[in-house]
Order: sequence, then structure tokens, then C-alpha cells
Amino acid sequence: MSALLLLSGIVMLPLSLLIGGMALVGARKIRDLAPLLEAGERRGDGTSGCDALPSLSIVMTARDEQETIEAAAGSFLRQSYPRLEVIVVDDRSSDATGSILARLAADPALPEGRLRVEQVRDLPPGWVGKTHACHSGAQRARGEWILFTDGDVSLAGDDLLARVLAFAIRSRLDHVAVIPDLRPMSLLHAGVVACFGQMFAIGCRAYEMDRDRPRGGGGVGAFNLVRRAAYDRIGGHIPLRMEVVDDFKLGRLLKESGARQRMFNGLDLIRCPWHRGALQVVRGLEKNMFASFEFSLPLVLAFSLGGLALTAWPLLFGLLVQFALRPQPNPLLVAAGWMPLVWQVAFTLEAYRDAARRFGQPAPLMTLIYPVSFLLLCAAVWNSTVTTLARGGVRWRGTFYPLAALRRGVVRAGAGSRFRMG
Repeated sequence: MSALLLLSGIVMLPLSLLIGGMALVGARKIRDLAPLLEAGERRGDGTSGCDALPSLSIVMTARDEQETIEAAAGSFLRQSYPRLEVIVVDDRSSDATGSILARLAADPALPEGRLRVEQVRDLPPGWVGKTHACHSGAQRARGEWILFTDGDVSLAGDDLLARVLAFAIRSRLDHVAVIPDLRPMSLLHAGVVACFGQMFAIGCRAYEMDRDRPRGGGGVGAFNLVRRAAYDRIGGHIPLRMEVVDDFKLGRLLKESGARQRMFNGLDLIRCPWHRGALQVVRGLEKNMFASFEFSLPLVLAFSLGGLALTAWPLLFGLLVQFALRPQPNPLLVAAGWMPLVWQVAFTLEAYRDAARRFGQPAPLMTLIYPVSFLLLCAAVWNSTVTTLARGGVRWRGTFYPLAALRRGVVRAGAGSRFRMG
């Protein structure tokens, strides 16, 4: 028993510290955007004035977004950005999305060329609907920068895009990805999203983001702002034509190609509802999570077993040490046995400090329900995995995509290195 306890401590403690450290540092690297914009504007460095900014194209993709499209498109159309075009790609909508967009485009108060509506009637073979919509919009975009966004995203402030572009140019960036403000959220909803955020931060290697190494990286579908030259260098969305997690993989291709990338939190700046309630997150991630593991069952098993082991090990280790030292336990050894659990709680509390502020929930309560939140995230992963395997593919935006075709279209880590300059 003692030898097994010692071995588990030697293996699990460094591993838990490593993974916890990557998640914690990664969360710290993804900073709030609003204070950075204000700090740069106070200094007055870099680009100043809208007239000095490059041309910008918004590519907004929408399918059956009649509830949100008018507010979303309106927030972009109101932007005080002189050389701006908004391209809304209506991807085979069956509701009133098309008629709402037609009414917006016919508004006589709208500057000429500000809004262009592209109708996609048929999906060509070999493409996922979302990536084809992004590709179609980008093909028509004339801007030096392109912002890819969705039909349920809205901006706070009519000068936001000018401020973000000025910041990107001051910082010499090629790709700015912003995680939107998802509030309001219940406690359990916030806990599940926070667990997902930790997985996302580790997956895109956010802990080394500011080192500008051509590896890792990721993107955010609500706000992917890309320099056109960097986008064209990787072939745009063509390499991603059968990718379900195209927004994330776009960012990874850009980073691997050598593009300078930063991710930020868009608290109070960019709003996007992302499901309502923890169970809706589990259901809403049905198409995404198995795709995030590149449709690999061994990777899903490794994540689930490894995550459960790391989550439960500190408590089990403490209990086993307590049991092994009966009937006259050494107080120092007992304290040492419970230290991994103390470190786990401290790590989680610290990791949730900023997340709790962004989600409007207290960090101690989010820490307390962490095991339940992680189990729900695992449920989302397995719901996606089992459903996709049972169906033999993914149903998304009214179209069924066979699993064999999706697996052939997976863009794996390192694919962007072939686009690297020099």
C-alpha cells in the first residue's frame, strides 16, 4: 500500500501541477480587452483617427437567425468606421432571416456599399455549410482586414471596431480573437463554461501565446479579426472546408504559419448568448466536442480518464494516506497526504478568480462545484461522441455530414507550418 501511494504521488502530483499550471497561466494570458484599449488610447501611440485605419470587411454568417440578426447586423452597420463593408452571408435560411436582411439592405439611410447580402442557395459538395459561408463572404470582401463573426453577435459602442483595429495595428498583430461576453449565466452554467475555457486554453497553448512561436493557437467564431494578407497566405477557408471546429482551426493555421496572434476577453464589449443553462451547453456542444478531439475515440477516452483521475486523485490520495497510517497516524504524514487536495483547491480558486468576475458568479462557489462542472463537461464530450458515432456523422445547419468525410477533412496540428514564410 505504501509503495503504491508513493508511486501515485510521484506520477500524479507533477502531472496535476503541470496541467493545472498550464490552465492557470493560459487563463492569465487571455486578458480583458477593454483596459488594453483604454491604456493604448491614453498613451496616444500608433494609429490615430479613423481616416488612418485600413479598410475592413465584416463577414457575418447566418442561418435561421431571425431572432437576433437585425440587432446583430445593426450593431455592425452603426460602427463609425469610414472604410467598412458588412457582408452578411445567408446560408440557406428557412425562416425570416432573408427578408429581414433584405429590409435592412433597402434602408435609404444606409451609406452606399455598407451592407451586402449574399444568399447561399445550395451547398457545393466537399464543404461544411459554415466554412463555405465564411469562404463565400471572404471571396467578396475587399478590406485589408476581415472580421469573421456570427449572426447572434452584437457590439457595445459604435466606435469599437475602430478602437480594436487601432490596437491591433499598434501591437503589430495579424489575428485578434475575442471571447465574447456570455452573461447572464447561472452558477452551474458558469462552472461548465469555465471548465470548457480551461480545456480551450490548454488546447490552444495560451500559456505561451505571447512568445509568438509558430505552434498552437486558436480562434473564436464570434470575433476572428484577421489581416487579409495572413488569411490569404494559409489559403483562407479552403483547407478548412470540411472542418466542424473551423473557427478554432483557422486560428491555429494562422499561428502555425507565423502570424502574430492574441486572444482577449470581450467583457462589456462583444456580446453573444451561448446557450441558456448547463444542460443546454451539454446539448449545444453535440456537434463540436467529438470534432474537437478530431473524431478520435482514443483521445476522448484519454481525456475522460485522465481528467477524472486528476480531479479525484487528491481526495482519494488523502483518504488512502489516512487509512494506511492507522491506528496511530503521524500528524506530519497525514498533513502531507492532504496537501495535494489543498493545492488543487487553491489552484482552482485562483484559476476561477477572473472567470468568476467575467461570469458574474463567486469564485468560491465555482470552486466548490468544480467536480460537478467537470462531470457535465465530460457528459458533453460523450454525448457528442456517442451521438456522432450512432448517427455515422454530424447534422449541422440542416445538413448531414458523414463521419468518414469529416475525418478525411480534419486539419491536424502542424498543418499550418507549410504556409510559414522564410
